[in-house]
Amino acid sequence: MKGIVWPRFSHGAVMVFRRDFLAWVKYYKSSLLLNFGEPLTNLLALGFGLGMYVAKMDGVPFVDFIGPGLLAVTAMNAVTFDTTFGAYDRLNVNGVYESMVTTPLSAGEIVAGEFLWEACRSLLYGTVFFIVLLALGLVHSWWSLLLPLPLLITGALFSAPALFVATKAKNNEQLFYYFSLVITPMFMFSGVFFPLSKLPVLIRDLILITPLVHVVDIVRALILGHPTDSLWVDAAVVVAYTVGLSILPATALKKRLTG
Repeated sequence: MKGIVWPRFSHGAVMVFRRDFLAWVKYYKSSLLLNFGEPLTNLLALGFGLGMYVAKMDGVPFVDFIGPGLLAVTAMNAVTFDTTFGAYDRLNVNGVYESMVTTPLSAGEIVAGEFLWEACRSLLYGTVFFIVLLALGLVHSWWSLLLPLPLLITGALFSAPALFVATKAKNNEQLFYYFSLVITPMFMFSGVFFPLSKLPVLIRDLILITPLVHVVDIVRALILGHPTDSLWVDAAVVVAYTVGLSILPATALKKRLTG
């Protein structure tokens, strides 16, 4: 369709990925602490604290239930925070994106490079959290070796709307609306802390159209060793969201940079 821009995975996209990686190396320690500290605290406080009073959730120990969900959230948050604030600065503060398009790089290549980088961030932070779960004895299946694939897709999935929000925000404060109105509700109501089966049908159906719940289902099934045929539906939804949402930041960024 006319006017729609797709991410373009090319050598230029790899160069954008390289630029993001080299920038991250300079502050990786604080980045690890920020994106890893909160979910680990939630796991310890809720899993082992509240877990002393909640014996089981959906037939498994409470800490085993929330551990995989918090891994999915870790991947989502690491990508979302980095993309929204990082892209906003590159677009409105330091002029990185404007400089990029003066080279042969296109908006589609810039977005593709950001997707590649955020997919790697999702894999990195998800893997670190997985190692913690493994050390605590909360990984119960060899199916968990397949986790890198959903983690990579999760990075691209959540970086797409985050980058779109960054292109539309008029000031830094507006970025927080996305966290308050979208990210936090998904965190609370995507099956991370309790199963959705007991919720009213209307609320459950609304939750099921959001992407995080499907990522949580995939990660939990792989870690607990309970893969079912419904995982193919979850995977299809995640892929569809990733592909569909990818056109939003690419189209918006081109319009923003070229007028």
